[in-house]
Amino acid sequence: MEAPNAEQRALAAFCGSLPRLREQAAAGYWADRLDMHVEEVEAGGSALAACAELGLVTDERGYTMRGDGNLAAASVDWLRAASVVGDYGCPLGRCARRATRDDAGRPPRCDLTGERMRFRSA
Repeated sequence: MEAPNAEQRALAAFCGSLPRLREQAAAGYWADRLDMHVEEVEAGGSALAACAELGLVTDERGYTMRGDGNLAAASVDWLRAASVVGDYGCPLGRCARRATRDDAGRPPRCDLTGERMRFRSA
């Protein structure tokens, strides 16, 4: 399988990071700015551009994001490496994020759209 490109990695990181980003945005008074970028990415815009405009960068794997100091609330490491062993994928078919059911057996949801992630057979 071909490795995901930079845009796909950024989208997976952005999507998986949204719960923590939303907390930081609310605490740092930039929730409206984050919401604008979420809407743009959900509509097909670039996750790489959204991350750059928010002052966030992805590491070489694209699965962790760190603040570069431009946003006071985004200055800590806060996203674990994504697990790519799951059998659920992006409901938009745009990112490489994979997930599994939670401990209660519920299918995962996309943090960008709120939709249930799509089951992908092996």
